[in-house]
Amino acid sequence: MIRNWLDARKGHLAWIAVGLGTFGFGLVATFPYDALQTRLASELNRATGITIRTTEWSIAWPMGIKWQQVSLNMPEWDPIELALLQANIGLLQALGGTLTLDVTVQPDTAPSAGQARFSLSASSLTGQGPWSATGRLRHVDLSRFLGRYVSRGAIDSEFVHRTGSNHLPSQNIGGEGTWKAEATDIAIDRIPLGNGRTLSLTFAKISIGLECRDSTCRVTTLNGEGIDGSFTGEGTLTIQNPLRNSQLALTLTLVPGTGFAAKALPLGLPPLPVGSPLTVKIVGPLAQPRVTL
Repeated sequence: MIRNWLDARKGHLAWIAVGLGTFGFGLVATFPYDALQTRLASELNRATGITIRTTEWSIAWPMGIKWQQVSLNMPEWDPIELALLQANIGLLQALGGTLTLDVTVQPDTAPSAGQARFSLSASSLTGQGPWSATGRLRHVDLSRFLGRYVSRGAIDSEFVHRTGSNHLPSQNIGGEGTWKAEATDIAIDRIPLGNGRTLSLTFAKISIGLECRDSTCRVTTLNGEGIDGSFTGEGTLTIQNPLRNSQLALTLTLVPGTGFAAKALPLGLPPLPVGSPLTVKIVGPLAQPRVTL
């Protein structure tokens, strides 16, 4: 009798599993992926001002979009070319009415190009209500993203940000979070000095740390060192929407090295002795900051 009951129970469970599998397959097969990719591209543009252009996209199972050979375009910035950008929505979370979005960015097919991963969790599918985001960059080539100013360098970074407000992530960012980054073997080019003059600097290492609260990020760590000298800094970054309009207000103390001394004279810069500190300010929008002495 017990064996018959167990056999019947197994049969019921098997049919339930088949039913759930059929439901899940039907949901995936009929999911409006065209609408999903349009919505994801629209939300990215609204949050950052970035427009996605790609000639090829495909489905990333079970609820995701994979863009290949991607060009990210933003006013006043050079286009950013990527080999792959993939966005996945958590299926079980979506069925429960919440949003989990995982994004993977691969600048190049070569392993040395590094990879970036981002995750967003929100209490509703619209992103309304409390949400949190995390991200990690591993040995990403900076010249891919900041090619106008950086010709060489690799960055490792991670961040955590959360908010309990009812603002959408695409609106002005409130809440609080921490951001840390470290770049190595960096060459910064075309630093504007006025009158058409530009300066190039190289650093072996640059470290940056931010603590953010209610759209204002305070610089907790900002330093660098290399053959051209060293620097330390402090200030704030005020986040605005779109991201390129965010406002910088930084004060840097530069200590020239032997490399800087050799570059200063041809540019008509003051002949500062090696080791003599110089204070400069970087202010204005993130897309076009101004450097003043």
